[in-house]
Amino acid sequence: MSEILLQVEALSTHLPLEEGLLKAVDGISFTISRGQTMGLVGESGCGKSMTVNTIMRLAPNFAQIEGEVTYYPAEGEPINITALDPYGPEIRDIRGGEIAMIFQEPMTSFSPLHTIGNQITEAIRLHRTQDRKEATKIAIDLLQRVGMSNPAQRMNEYPHQLSGGMRQRAMIAMALSCEPSLLIADEPTTALDVTVQAQVLQLMRDLQSEFGMSILYITHDLGVIARMVQVVAVMYLGRIVEFTDVDSLFYDAKHPYTKALIQSIPKIGRKSRDRLESIHGAVPVPINRPPGCGFYPRCSAAIDGLCNRVDPPLAQIEDDHAVACFVYPEVLDAVGETMPEGATHAL
Repeated sequence: MSEILLQVEALSTHLPLEEGLLKAVDGISFTISRGQTMGLVGESGCGKSMTVNTIMRLAPNFAQIEGEVTYYPAEGEPINITALDPYGPEIRDIRGGEIAMIFQEPMTSFSPLHTIGNQITEAIRLHRTQDRKEATKIAIDLLQRVGMSNPAQRMNEYPHQLSGGMRQRAMIAMALSCEPSLLIADEPTTALDVTVQAQVLQLMRDLQSEFGMSILYITHDLGVIARMVQVVAVMYLGRIVEFTDVDSLFYDAKHPYTKALIQSIPKIGRKSRDRLESIHGAVPVPINRPPGCGFYPRCSAAIDGLCNRVDPPLAQIEDDHAVACFVYPEVLDAVGETMPEGATHAL
């Protein structure tokens, strides 16, 4: 059995719009091993959600998808997910059964016309058992395990009758109902208060240990990343700009964007009147994107004549640490470029 569970190779998701070609995901690659927790971080609009929607074959019908997403099941041959019909039986067997997803906002992810129990048992009857009583028993047990109060009563309630934390727990229960090998969590704690957020995060850690599943955790909260994951991919404008383990990310960040994200975290001991650090500007819309590094207009270490002309590839600069920035000679060597004469940078 392969140690690799999911392999993403040169994945691109481009959306042709009237304004031009929007490159939501632009040639990213990564692997997730069995039992591993990986984080995908970046500001809003960097392509994190579109990446996982493409993996789950939930991208818009008009999206132009290139590259490969290969899933390695416990038994059988590897499956190229990108080659499957998004409405076919093969992807329906994988989606929910082998790879499950906790969506960003459960209030809009649940159907308002059906009870929580009806929606959870639907997935169970599709992937595990056709017996209605057994499916109901499994659903009640799952709701109890995720900390839902009065699980039998909640089965007959609608999403609007539950609080935010309860809806999130119900969403986790539905995602885990078929014991998936990979759980994709798309900012599952964004709409929750701090206390409930901590409970949900601890719940996910406990359930991961129990089920032995892998988790792809998507968030812009670096505090959550520090607590939850083992390896991290930092995304900016549809591309991965840094990939490393979680300790190296916080103690030895390489990319100027990653450093800026970490510097913007509120720190204990800072005076209340001091302004928080921020990243100049905003993430541009990736329509008809010009050549060069996407972070160039906001970067304090930008090199004129190079960063605004050549796309920096993701290159290995240390063991298990890859970065896409021309500040490092390994990245220059990867594209056969040389530092412009007289160029300086701030790093």
